Amino acid sequence: MTLRALLIGGSGQLGTELRAQAADMWDIVSPSHAELDVAMPDILRASVAAIQPDLIVNASAFHVVDLCENRFGDALAINALAVSNLAKAAAEVKARFVTISTDYAFDGARRTPYREADAPSPVQCYGVSKVAGEMSALAAHPDGALVVRSCGLYGHASSRQKGGNFVLNRLADARTRKHIEVGSDLVCTPTAAADLAGALITMIAMHAPAGYYHVTNEGACDWAAFTGAIFDLAKVSTKVIPVDRGGAYAPARRPPYSVLSCEKVASLGIKLPSWQSALARYVETL
Repeated sequence: MTLRALLIGGSGQLGTELRAQAADMWDIVSPSHAELDVAMPDILRASVAAIQPDLIVNASAFHVVDLCENRFGDALAINALAVSNLAKAAAEVKARFVTISTDYAFDGARRTPYREADAPSPVQCYGVSKVAGEMSALAAHPDGALVVRSCGLYGHASSRQKGGNFVLNRLADARTRKHIEVGSDLVCTPTAAADLAGALITMIAMHAPAGYYHVTNEGACDWAAFTGAIFDLAKVSTKVIPVDRGGAYAPARRPPYSVLSCEKVASLGIKLPSWQSALARYVETL
């Protein structure tokens, strides 16, 4: 049976992949922000009632980390209040609800991968707003909400807020610079939007139970190592100079270690490829 899906953020990196990969499985309605303001609960409920989706996927966010420090109200409105509204609307029509969250739910104080059961401990406004959204989603729709945390997404549609993605921005740097300094003190797992989209589609198809899930590519690296891999694959001569900034990324703090354990989703038979494999596939298509 074809699922009727309401996709919020359909023009972003993840949304673009979902529309492409699920085109034959989902009947997708993906309004722009101008067409549907999810911060307006009455308008949202009326739209959801008219669409009657089986599934609502929230792939939108206010995710410019430093900007969230100065615009915390906006971050809460988009990353928490809108998520709550969407979850409530999904519950009213008995639709599944999926919202995407972040490795920045954690403070990075330890050096072992974070599990879904670990208590959130965000250290910046962005993380606080996303954790608030997680909690509101599960409070509003405890039997039908999936909160999926991932990390460092990059895909073939640019992030409008960030003006590209990490891979594209570093390749742009390489066109004009012989050397580039990149932080070596933040360890995480950059993840291909294509792989995350495929995992989400599979999770929906198999009716994964409501709750928290961590979904990233396999392995871990710091951003300097990731940049070096990008340049090697793209065969550019720009040299990467690793810099240990000691976490000094003002105005917003960053977790020094935010690798997510994906054992829970692996128990469902879903395992994403390594970050190296995903990056090689992505760079080859550029």
